[in-house]
Amino acid sequence: MGHVAWMLLILVTFGYVAWMGYQTVLRYDSFKATAFDLGNYDQAIWNTIHGHLFAVTNRGQDWYGPPTRLGMHFEPILLPISLLYLIVPDARTLLILQTVGLASGALPVFLLTRKYVPKLPLAAPAMAAGYLLNSGVIGLNIFDFHPVSLAAPLLLYAVLALSYRRTGWFLLACLLAASCKEDVPFAIALLGLLVIWKYKQPRLGIFLFLAGMCWGIIAFKVIIPHFYPGGNNYLYRYAALGSTPEEIFFNVVTHPWLPFTTYITLDRFYYLANLARSTGFLVLLAPEWLLGGLFSLAVNLLSSDDKIYSGVFHYNAPIIPFMVLSAIHGLARLVTLWQRWRGEAVDYPPARAVSPVAQPTFLDTLLAPIVTTWAMIAHSSVGHSMQAAVTRSVALVQPRIISPFARLRAARWEPFSERMAALARLVPLARLQWAVVLWIVAMIVVNFIIMTPLFNIFWADHTPAAREQHIQQLLSMIPPDAAVSAGGNLNPHLAERRYVTVFPELTVATSDKNKMVTVQYIIVDLDDVFPEDKYGTATTLNALINSGQFRILARADGVILLVRDKP
Repeated sequence: MGHVAWMLLILVTFGYVAWMGYQTVLRYDSFKATAFDLGNYDQAIWNTIHGHLFAVTNRGQDWYGPPTRLGMHFEPILLPISLLYLIVPDARTLLILQTVGLASGALPVFLLTRKYVPKLPLAAPAMAAGYLLNSGVIGLNIFDFHPVSLAAPLLLYAVLALSYRRTGWFLLACLLAASCKEDVPFAIALLGLLVIWKYKQPRLGIFLFLAGMCWGIIAFKVIIPHFYPGGNNYLYRYAALGSTPEEIFFNVVTHPWLPFTTYITLDRFYYLANLARSTGFLVLLAPEWLLGGLFSLAVNLLSSDDKIYSGVFHYNAPIIPFMVLSAIHGLARLVTLWQRWRGEAVDYPPARAVSPVAQPTFLDTLLAPIVTTWAMIAHSSVGHSMQAAVTRSVALVQPRIISPFARLRAARWEPFSERMAALARLVPLARLQWAVVLWIVAMIVVNFIIMTPLFNIFWADHTPAAREQHIQQLLSMIPPDAAVSAGGNLNPHLAERRYVTVFPELTVATSDKNKMVTVQYIIVDLDDVFPEDKYGTATTLNALINSGQFRILARADGVILLVRDKP
């Protein structure tokens, strides 16, 4: 059965790469990719490898800040990614990288499921399929390119390394994940709490928590404001909670009911269901493993922009690994309960891997002062007094609070357990395995059907034909070093240059605040313009032509190319 499981994993993974790789490239070739964000990243990476680190000149939608990615997000992983442009400097390189990266996450999901649910070998490829076909993963993959998407598989590899006590690999995976976007370090900080709680490695957990918090705070409060002194450009999404990060945090802490009264809506529950559905809602059996994703989950749920909690786009990357991890441990708990109901020996392995006594590491040395100080306090007279006070308080409260809950739980659990025991004796683990696999597959299908209307926004609806060839001919008429203003769907095809922006912008910002570059070419696909904007777009183009600033160089199939006629 183990060989069958591996074959299914290979089939599902390579099938996903072939399918999604084709879809993402087709979307680009049929001019459905957008300036925000494929054009942004294509230009930033091209500029980086040409010596202009993180430079991006696109302006439009909700971004009118400085011409650098560092004013938007802190994503140092763009530096190693830019090396790929030494080989193939093309936006499709990023799309394939993203597809292969996300698909690689199926391996740690498979291995973690085999580790914690060894009695159900076929559950491992089913869980891997649940990860790959999660609406969040598909949304990450199909919507342009975002380096934060790579954080999902990297966090899964980090947990896999942690489960096998490979501390070096674990820290490397965490470092790479943190470099994907400035909010991922907060997920890593919360992962540190799981390391302390579940994996019983306090030194490593404390280090991870402190490092993650420091990285995230420095990125948000120092690096991004340095490059964009105007402030965070996305706080408008949380205006109901406050106008600054500090005000938002203070309001949530001092008015904890505010998020509940403002943000408990049906579409947000629908969003949570979308995240959990493809793994069969097994997350509900081990919800504490979601701890690492709580920060990003709160950021999404508290946003006033419904795209953030739509279940697609790129905002779910730090959440997905913990959803899957929670589902794996939820399945392990189900199997454990099933074995107990059947009267069988339980073999659910603990999260902490058994390993020989290790030699002191650099973490021991780094955290030695903290641990020593804590130990001194704990063994001092003050520490003993505090411990005694806490013990007395707990002893007074425990019988009054815990006992009623324990009695209530026992009164409800025992009858349920007796009924389930009768069922479990009729269903051995071999049959339970098929039930679990069929349940996960059914939920994957249901999830895909439910999310199809959203996915249809992104899928290409045709293969490239004569129109796309004509557009390519127009694009080839633009010199590679010319400054261009391009429509949103054409921008990613012209982003591998020093200066490019989004129409109707006619000037390009530079690193010199006193210098603006005037565009030499304008190209717009009128068929891609929203109906309500077509009149305004046509009016702007006609005004530029009638003023003599630009003249028509070529046009084809609704696409118009203008060239500057005079300064």
